Amino acid sequence: MDDPLISDYLGLAHHGVINAGLLARMLGELGPLSRVRQLSKAKLLEVGFSEAQIAALMSPDPARQRRTKVQSELAWAAVPGRAIVHFESSDYPALLREIAAPPPVLYVEGRLACLNDPGIAVVGSRRGSAYGRRHAQWLAHELSETGLTISSGMALGIDTAAHEGALKAGGYTIAVMGTGVDICYPPRNRDLRERIRAQGALVSEFPLGSPGVRANFPRRNRIISGLCAGVIVIEASLKSGSLVTAKLALQQNREVFAMPGPISSPISRGCHQLIRQGATLVETPNDILRELHDIIPLDKFRPKPASATPVKPALAPADAKLLSFLEESGSLPETLARQTGLSQQQLIAKLLQLELAGAVIHQSGRYFRA
Repeated sequence: MDDPLISDYLGLAHHGVINAGLLARMLGELGPLSRVRQLSKAKLLEVGFSEAQIAALMSPDPARQRRTKVQSELAWAAVPGRAIVHFESSDYPALLREIAAPPPVLYVEGRLACLNDPGIAVVGSRRGSAYGRRHAQWLAHELSETGLTISSGMALGIDTAAHEGALKAGGYTIAVMGTGVDICYPPRNRDLRERIRAQGALVSEFPLGSPGVRANFPRRNRIISGLCAGVIVIEASLKSGSLVTAKLALQQNREVFAMPGPISSPISRGCHQLIRQGATLVETPNDILRELHDIIPLDKFRPKPASATPVKPALAPADAKLLSFLEESGSLPETLARQTGLSQQQLIAKLLQLELAGAVIHQSGRYFRA
């Protein structure tokens, strides 16, 4: 990279005297590093910087060990399909510049242009039910078809389903990570990570090699919401990190949407609380698009890229009839046997056949349409 500021930003990120939180707050309150360096020492002391921190700001060249880290990261970014974007770069996401504590540096693998595409975030419980995962995938698929880029956190559950929906639509999706962008977390999403990298972008503010420390994940939530025009919450408990993301979205002047769920489900209560507090209730993709069209002009929606997703063959009439009996909240096999007139053995064989075909999901003893 021939941008001299990238070395300065990385030098500060690895300096140690200025932590990442303070540097992000500085950008939000005082503006970019090039402007901060024009401020007087008295002004910087007044806003809370120490003498040592001011010295680092004015000359961020780190010690030899940290200088080696900077050089290593620049070498990493020199590989095609990778980038390090600093706050003053023309590639830095415009929406992200607006938030209170914008990340000083973003490490990106994949399609860098995704970061400035019109987008929507989909978040929810890591323990999402079949109902929640199915609807997250469906919504992400349909919204991706309109040209929106889908952002989430690559966690298990709702996040994974949202990424899958966008990928199956042939659209773009962004995974904002709570680790270094070169680390796969959770490990079981390794295949998903590679598909996102090939058909979207992996993004992190954390230096390469950073492990999945618990404190990192709430911090990355402000980026998930900050990149997008709005956030959709699908299944969240009352103490869920997804509610933190929704709160951050409101602070960032983003739209907040919530999908209701069964009243008996603990992971629906967070969504119901958001709806009571004024979040837009979501039943269909149009509930979201109506709100976003006031924010994102129609001509900003990009055409959907060509999809290689095969068309699923039509179900046999008997199979379609069986699926029609499946409830949104899932159906027990005993109930289905009474409704269809099939024996338990016939029913289980048919449901297994539909599950293998990808038309049915089996979870916690209940069957759901996929």
